Amino acid sequence: MNKIQLMNVDKAYGKDNPIIENLNLDIGEGSFTVLLGPSGCGKSTTLRMIAGLEKESKGDVYIDGKSMKTVEPGDRDIAMVFQNYALYPTMTVRGNIEFGLANNKIHKAERDRRIKEIGDVVGLTEFMSRKPQALSGGQRQRVALARAMVKKPSVFLMDEPLSNLDAKLRSQLRTELIELHHRLKTTFVYVTHDQVEAMSMGTDIVLMKDGKIMQHGKPVEIYNNPKNVFTAQFIGTPPMNIINIKNIENIKNYENACYLGFRPEHAKLYESPPEYDGGLNLSGVVVTHEMLGSEILYRLDTEYGRVNVKIFDLGQILEGKATIVIPEQKIYYFDDRQNRIYF
Repeated sequence: MNKIQLMNVDKAYGKDNPIIENLNLDIGEGSFTVLLGPSGCGKSTTLRMIAGLEKESKGDVYIDGKSMKTVEPGDRDIAMVFQNYALYPTMTVRGNIEFGLANNKIHKAERDRRIKEIGDVVGLTEFMSRKPQALSGGQRQRVALARAMVKKPSVFLMDEPLSNLDAKLRSQLRTELIELHHRLKTTFVYVTHDQVEAMSMGTDIVLMKDGKIMQHGKPVEIYNNPKNVFTAQFIGTPPMNIINIKNIENIKNYENACYLGFRPEHAKLYESPPEYDGGLNLSGVVVTHEMLGSEILYRLDTEYGRVNVKIFDLGQILEGKATIVIPEQKIYYFDDRQNRIYF
């Protein structure tokens, strides 16, 4: 069942070309859907149209099957968490959390019950009398989350809420958001440019570029079955290696295939060329190698450009010339428009 639907949505400012054009998107009930993509791809604008903070130029936004054309943001049963926390500096933690409830005329006893419950969930109980300037960045973000949660909305909208935090705290809060989603069983729509956040948190990923959806699916599906070069290279660390097929002799010549790709972890590295087994063999020279604990990341220069290879056998460090071998079943093919070809 779909909680949110965007149907044939355009968004333009004035007479400028649309930044989003003919967008169609279904967001499932209870999903943790991540809108992912580079800056300027339209993901935050899409989120703001769902919230009602931006008005779509064409098309319709539906929540629970109802058109939002005439529904104000405050009446959409949603809560939004922003990148910059947007806390009231003169109010205590409790005051920030309670503010929306008081505006909605929630009885004091019910306000007290909800604030205590939410305070326990996000670990803020002992900080209720503090003001935002006396809190860490992570604690301020928890206040913003608590303020949204206490309203008990049917949809949580989050616009890069972790981007202002350091790496360690981002990792911690990612885990907490996953646990929170499991506990609340509510629909989350989360905007980020960080593929690690998307892959680790999302039940569904919507990858966007230039106002268009490049691929929508489960994280494992998007990683294993990218539909185009953009998706193949946006998802994965390091990204998929892409090589122009022209002039490669020791590879099957598929009609309409212009590019081939392979994941760094799907390649093997040999000091001397092994017997050709029907896959792809590339000769290269090791430029750098990085020991990353459980793996070694090699960068090699080949006649087709620079290639990344991720090796999990830490027993030997290769230097100088090496041969890269990619099994045939691990090679992806793309046409001249950089769309995936399936054989």
